[in-house]
Amino acid sequence: MTITKNDLQPQFKFDVAAVPGGEVVKRCFSCGSCTAICPVSRENPVYDPRKIIHMIILGLRDRVLSSEMIWQCTHCETCEFVCPQQVRVSDVINALRQMAITGEHVNIPTLQEWGRIIKIKAGRCVGCLTCIRMCPFEALYVGKEKRASVTVDPLKCRGCGLCAAECPRGAIVLN
Repeated sequence: MTITKNDLQPQFKFDVAAVPGGEVVKRCFSCGSCTAICPVSRENPVYDPRKIIHMIILGLRDRVLSSEMIWQCTHCETCEFVCPQQVRVSDVINALRQMAITGEHVNIPTLQEWGRIIKIKAGRCVGCLTCIRMCPFEALYVGKEKRASVTVDPLKCRGCGLCAAECPRGAIVLN
């Protein structure tokens, strides 16, 4: 993967730092403690929190925001305890996810295809709200309009599948 001058946007680290949770990104000095302790990184060597932060510092905006890598963090916050600079990688990841969605670098169908968020089959959902009660991340909600169906918040959904397992109608699927 070659990096060209056109790929670099030095302002990107400041843009991330301006989003709540991202302000700590500039403290990182790439020691690698986060990657060494990360349970996701141990299971999936492609996921590397240090690489994500390094890409932010370099200014690789489009590569970071359109990458599936930022959706693999489970927010276990194990990295927080070992970071000598108190960089909360999960907070930085949340800032990146928000930027990816609002900047249209990724959309809901793509996240569903990657298996990072659930998909609700509207025709099968009867509105029993079991999924809302089961979700430990408060990622599901009912819209305010009349006869609104259950909706997923892509910034809160962790793709754990608890709601899919408990749905009595099989209206929730996770790739």
